Amino acid sequence: MNSRIKYIDSLRWMTVSLLILYHAAMAYNTWGEPNYIFFGAEKPAAAAVSFISPWFMPLMFLLAGVSARSSLQKRGYGAFIRERLLRLGIPFLFGIAVIAPILSYVGDVWHNGYTGGYFGHYGVFFSRFTDLTGYDGGFTLGHFWFLGVLMLISLTACGVIAAGERLPEEKRDRARIVGGIVLAAGAVAAFDWRPFGKQIATYLCVYLLGYYFFSDEGFTARLEKHRCIFGALFLLFSAGNVILFVFAGKYETLNTVCNYGAFAAGIPAIIGFGRRYLDFSGSFSRFAAGISYLFYIVHFPLTVLCQYFLWLAGVGCAVNFLLTLLISYPLTLGLCCVIRKTPYVRILFGMKK
Repeated sequence: MNSRIKYIDSLRWMTVSLLILYHAAMAYNTWGEPNYIFFGAEKPAAAAVSFISPWFMPLMFLLAGVSARSSLQKRGYGAFIRERLLRLGIPFLFGIAVIAPILSYVGDVWHNGYTGGYFGHYGVFFSRFTDLTGYDGGFTLGHFWFLGVLMLISLTACGVIAAGERLPEEKRDRARIVGGIVLAAGAVAAFDWRPFGKQIATYLCVYLLGYYFFSDEGFTARLEKHRCIFGALFLLFSAGNVILFVFAGKYETLNTVCNYGAFAAGIPAIIGFGRRYLDFSGSFSRFAAGISYLFYIVHFPLTVLCQYFLWLAGVGCAVNFLLTLLISYPLTLGLCCVIRKTPYVRILFGMKK
């Protein structure tokens, strides 16, 4: 198998690019989440969040599992673990110490009227432990929870994979089939189980599904063949989820079914269509794939700061949303380019020196 699967890289950077839209729209959610900035409930923006939410993070972990297969085969367990600890661990710690406090500061100013200086707020950040969202100005992992959980799941998966390799050869095919069924069922069953507010069990299951199945050309070829069926189900469940959750606000059981269905049908649909139409590698695609994790790290504070300063300038909510998108995307890409070309600073963001 090639060390890089082009459509997997394409799906990764395209998925990550949705985050600016997602986090900008969260400032208009209709379900009462305070966010770092909240402008008031707006159903169209909330609909965008509701459409993306069921499948976005599971897809990110599944893509990581697919990439882990070639990386593990190339490096071996020891080198793979070291690479994960460095590439994820360093930006995780740096992000909590330097970037997450920006989000918490804006949240404290917005919701509590904090009037102190930014650096003075570090004392608040590292002493106020509440719900860990940081919306109230307290300590938070921010979006760096993803790096921490991915690091833990990568290490846990190594143990599972190593145990599987100890099985006798004649038992591996049956174990793979049974394991796949268990993982798929577990991913769905644990979908609403959220210790610390995150679907950790689901993420582990889809990571392993990515490693064992979605990295297999034969398996993904079948998904490509049936992509239209999965795609139709995905759109049907997603439409139901958005309509029931955002616009109707009732029929909770049916809404839950649609939410689960959008996840369960969305993953194979996206992989199937990605394999069909995104298996390319142009200059921009290679660039975007190379900075996908860097984009993830820097996009959030830039998006929130953009919203905040536009609000200070008296920009109305609808225009604020549009301008935030128009400004945050090039600003994030520009900062990624600067960091990417700056020796040693690159290391803090998980890139090689």
